Amino acid sequence: MTAIVREEHSGFFCDEMALLQDLLRRNAEEASMDTDPFSAVDWSCFLKLAKNHRVYPVLSAYLNKKTTEIPDYVKAELNAESRYNRLKMLSLAAEMSRVSAHLASGNIRSLVLKGPLLAQDLYGDLSKRTSKDIDILIPAAKLDEARSLLAELGYECEKEQLPNVLNGWKWRHHHISFTHPSHSLQIEVHWRLAPGPGREPDFDDLWSRRREHSFGNGIVAYLGREDQFLYLVHHGARHGWFRLRWLCDIDVLARRELDWSSCAQLAVRYRTEHLVGQALILASQWFHTPVPRELEGFTSLKQASARIPQVLTFIRDSLEDAPPERVRAYERYLFAIKPRRQKLLYLLSLLYPYPMDAKTLPLPTTFHFLYFPLRPLLWIWRKLDRAGKPSLVKGGESKLL
Repeated sequence: MTAIVREEHSGFFCDEMALLQDLLRRNAEEASMDTDPFSAVDWSCFLKLAKNHRVYPVLSAYLNKKTTEIPDYVKAELNAESRYNRLKMLSLAAEMSRVSAHLASGNIRSLVLKGPLLAQDLYGDLSKRTSKDIDILIPAAKLDEARSLLAELGYECEKEQLPNVLNGWKWRHHHISFTHPSHSLQIEVHWRLAPGPGREPDFDDLWSRRREHSFGNGIVAYLGREDQFLYLVHHGARHGWFRLRWLCDIDVLARRELDWSSCAQLAVRYRTEHLVGQALILASQWFHTPVPRELEGFTSLKQASARIPQVLTFIRDSLEDAPPERVRAYERYLFAIKPRRQKLLYLLSLLYPYPMDAKTLPLPTTFHFLYFPLRPLLWIWRKLDRAGKPSLVKGGESKLL
């Protein structure tokens, strides 16, 4: 990526971003520091970038091992953030173990998707990756039971539940968030890996390839290596890779001995080969990540490189608290990265009633079928009635039209 920052896109990224990239690349390659001059660096900007991209834990660990010209107060602030993150991840780890055990006591199988377990698996230290919540995947049929079990532990649903119209939530959405009022820890319960419509492995397939890790007094299950790689690819792509932390994860996994042939087969089966190609192009440019031989063909796909310029903009400008024009660019990107069949399904899904239709015009359940012919009229009514400020929806889901 040094070539991208300093040559192909000279002036596109600031010097502080170039320095951040250099440090992360050297950490990935376990390389020593050069004697690069840092006199022109705005250290406040550098610290802000390290925090926004959630890479300060690995950055702090790397800088503590190297003699550099980086000011001591910069290292001290990175160390302070990392110490706080360690405490947060220890709390999440304890809660992850407790929640997984409680779900298991109710005969609910669960797979941890990210959080402390991912940090431990990728970096060998749960404090070297940040996480704001615990993501757990369960079978869709067990959602009501899981909700009851979480309530027993004191968790409350974070958002107002929209009306369920003709079971559209099962394929349109993919998770529900819960928060504990006393310690404010969050749990996202997933029944899909990503928002629908789209193809993805079913729970039983993922469960058959699961790994297990001992946490506390129990065993926590999580995704198999190849499933984890593909999940992180899809997750990062769906968020426009606007945090470098996601590319760091891809770099770590790409340097490992995975069953790359199996990974390639799964990517083709679920039509995500272009997203794998996109992830590997970005990682190789940013961190000199080696591309597994079995996946090299994916990086040559036109779809893999087509949205790289947009992604670089998201990395530079972020999608957090984005202004309306950047939100619209992100929504266009989300549609563009869908495979052709998924684009068609998405467009057809717009004709399917949304929960907002039931909020706009409540009807008895037996008459919900009327929302199909009424949907265009209800959509126009809402467009005329609201202020029209775009908002970026968490998780890359479509706005409720």
